[in-house]
Amino acid sequence: MAAAGIIMAAIFLVPVFSGKYQALVAAAVAANPMYAFFIVAFARFLAIVVAPLPGQPVAFMSMAVMPWWQAWLANFVGADTGAIVAFLIARKFREPVAARFTGLRDLHAFEAALTGRMRFWGFLGLRFVVAGALDFFSYAAGLSKISFHVFVLATVLADIPISLAFFYFGGIAAQYGVYIMIGF
Repeated sequence: MAAAGIIMAAIFLVPVFSGKYQALVAAAVAANPMYAFFIVAFARFLAIVVAPLPGQPVAFMSMAVMPWWQAWLANFVGADTGAIVAFLIARKFREPVAARFTGLRDLHAFEAALTGRMRFWGFLGLRFVVAGALDFFSYAAGLSKISFHVFVLATVLADIPISLAFFYFGGIAAQYGVYIMIGF
């Protein structure tokens, strides 16, 4: 699995660091924007569902070769769809599958502290805090008692402002150079 992660990172980071390949990929994206959208969305989906795969290289590459709003939309659709699928996998297969991706003890302690109405607000707050670990968090949420609807609502409510800011400012930074974008 580590080899797959390294290969995925290399494939998506080469266009970020190589001006020649970046121009080539940007031209392909401009010629086929729907294909680019689906490739980015699918790669982000895989990075969430197959938790060890890295999603950040996909995000950086998309910011470097797509307009910020297209990069945001493709990443948002792929990541949030992957989060929903990870939640449903954990809900269906429970601990044997999800334990590979998350710490069960911490989840049960957090859930015991929240009751009823506070569960949504606690989950939403936690979702903001762990924005970078959507894959692990989604598997953990699938093991909790939180309802599917609350999970989806909290995930979308937390992901929209975080990812919009990330891709907007990251897209601006990408215009000034790759190292400024990565520094951002």
